[in-house]
Amino acid sequence: MIVVPRDFPLVERMKAEGIHVSDVIPEGGRSYRILILNLMPLKQDAELELYHGLDDNSEYPIEVKLVKMSNMTYRSTPQDYMDTWYEDVAELMERNEQYDGLIVNGAPFGHLEYEQVIYWRQLTVFFRWADKQVNSHLYICWGAFARIFYNWGVRFVRIGFQWSGVYPHHMIARHAPFTDMFPDDLLYPISRPCYISRTELEKYDDLEILAESPITGPSLFLCHERRQVYAISHPEYAPGRLNYEYHRDLDAGLQPMIPYNYYQEDDTTREPIYSWKKSRDCIFRSWLKNYVF
Repeated sequence: MIVVPRDFPLVERMKAEGIHVSDVIPEGGRSYRILILNLMPLKQDAELELYHGLDDNSEYPIEVKLVKMSNMTYRSTPQDYMDTWYEDVAELMERNEQYDGLIVNGAPFGHLEYEQVIYWRQLTVFFRWADKQVNSHLYICWGAFARIFYNWGVRFVRIGFQWSGVYPHHMIARHAPFTDMFPDDLLYPISRPCYISRTELEKYDDLEILAESPITGPSLFLCHERRQVYAISHPEYAPGRLNYEYHRDLDAGLQPMIPYNYYQEDDTTREPIYSWKKSRDCIFRSWLKNYVF
């Protein structure tokens, strides 16, 4: 169950998609407070994907707090929605409240290095704050790249094109009890123009590589001491998200690759195959069970 105010604009859409929603915590029940720093362009769609991942894998009500970088303007999401329902991180950090979990996603790759992202300095301040105030963190795609760079200084390597598709990954290490429910083989959506070198990552004993793709490289990591999980994939993606990105890029005059291992018989006119739900659930359920709860 996701606990949000009764007048939250996405309530009806959440219900229509099968997400359990309430504006109150059941009497006598235990709830958990999770921050979402949503750095994806289409904020509402990204929220719904995260709500599905949380709701499908939590036995407890989850109170969601949406936060955004301060002093930002938005083009892909109505500004009044952001100003009303997202709190600036600067205001959040002033209160020094404690939270059970934090999710940071994101996609501002472009041609920018981390330090060139307009809110990078503010983000590093938020990371420091979150290390003290939040019990456990889950970082997704660019959010994971950014946090790994912040922690260990490991940069991504560009490949010159955009990977897109659902790629097989294999468990190469296990950390009990976090990976106890993981099968040996996983499927995760990838939508990015870069990877992280395994050789660079292996220099750091406190960063564990859990899963790797033979095509796109290492993708799932754990720092047990920090209680942080990093997925440089998009396990949260809805079934149609890669289809949307493919046609968006086509309409923009680009030449995107047909998403790998995604459409039935690689036919872009047919329905995508939602093949990664179990892999998504492994990450969300294990993170919630072992670190947040």
